[in-house]
Amino acid sequence: MAKKKKDLGVYKNNLEFYCGKTLEKNGYEFNYEEQFIIMEGFNYPSMYFKSTPKSKSLIDVTGKKILPITYKPDFVLHKKRVIIETKGFVRANDSFPLRWKIFMQFLMRSNMSDYRLFIPKNQKQVDEIIKILNDEARKTE
Repeated sequence: MAKKKKDLGVYKNNLEFYCGKTLEKNGYEFNYEEQFIIMEGFNYPSMYFKSTPKSKSLIDVTGKKILPITYKPDFVLHKKRVIIETKGFVRANDSFPLRWKIFMQFLMRSNMSDYRLFIPKNQKQVDEIIKILNDEARKTE
């Protein structure tokens, strides 16, 4: 009998599920995968040809809109000025480190460098984040 995949709801993996449920349980409001536009889309003004996986020839894409570059961190807690990007195992050739650096620079350019950033890779580290947030909340009461 085939094993059924655990129902994660909107979440993409177990770590996101755990983080989201733990934030909810502790009363934290958050946006899940809020989209940030890192770079606006544009039209390249000159001739532009590129190859595609399905074509052996170059394709003329002159005048076609170049899509924006976006980034969607897993959890954004605006009231707490916190962004959480859950990452389990990251392969050595993964693009995440580069994308994350670009996102951090975007935050600085957007006057959001006061947001605290967390990249937990397991449930224990998610629990550490919750402890930090809860300790801060107690100090301000």
